[in-house]
Amino acid sequence: MAGKSSAGTTRLDLPPGRKALAEAIAALYEHLAVRTLAEAAALLEEDDWRKDPSEISRYRNGRRKPPIGFVIALHKLAAERAAPDAVLLSPAELRALHAAAEATFCQNCGPALMENQRLRRENSRLLACQPSTVSPQPTSAEGSNPAALTRRTPLPVPRLTGDRQRKARDVAAAQQLAASATSLRRSGQIGYAVALIQDTSASLSPLESAAAIALLRGGQDDLADTAIGINGRSRAEWDVMRIAVELHALGLPDDADAILQAALAHVPAQT
Repeated sequence: MAGKSSAGTTRLDLPPGRKALAEAIAALYEHLAVRTLAEAAALLEEDDWRKDPSEISRYRNGRRKPPIGFVIALHKLAAERAAPDAVLLSPAELRALHAAAEATFCQNCGPALMENQRLRRENSRLLACQPSTVSPQPTSAEGSNPAALTRRTPLPVPRLTGDRQRKARDVAAAQQLAASATSLRRSGQIGYAVALIQDTSASLSPLESAAAIALLRGGQDDLADTAIGINGRSRAEWDVMRIAVELHALGLPDDADAILQAALAHVPAQT
């Protein structure tokens, strides 16, 4: 059985629900009897769960709350590889632990996260209700320009540069995160602002993450740099590349380079 490492040590500062879930995940991991996190990632990928070894490490130590599907997949794999009856927790018990685990470390961030999710749902609903876009009748100036017949007016994106079409839900989510983090920062709660960015980053799409960084760059450079570091270290490689592409499109090539450098500098734990 694989020996324990610092990567698998449960954090001491976890809320009780998150701590219980992390300990359960660590126990399941031990039943895999693998030597490295990379081997665990390879086993999970066979079950259609593609996870970077560093993500698995964060799930084990409680730094991140994994999706319930990952927890159930890990339980299934542990039960297959462990001795009979060695896995004590049932899927139902794991679901209960997951439901009880706190979503964030930040005590003051709950309302902001809930509002973020509400805003995203509302914007998605509004987008779904919008009628199909009908191309306007060409004017005399447009008549000879086929491209003008299908152009759509880009969504307004405050403080962002670039002319790519932006989805309203992505912009709204980024604005909510940036506004909440900025409010916490201005009230002197820098730790809570960082915790909000940390706990929210995994749930954002690459476009949302890039837009949030761009908005923070408009007046909160320290938080923008923090968001770049967090995303570069914690996101999967593909997500980091997508964020970098979006940052380039938003006119922030230096930030695009910075997030790639942050990702390259981060060596995920392999034990």
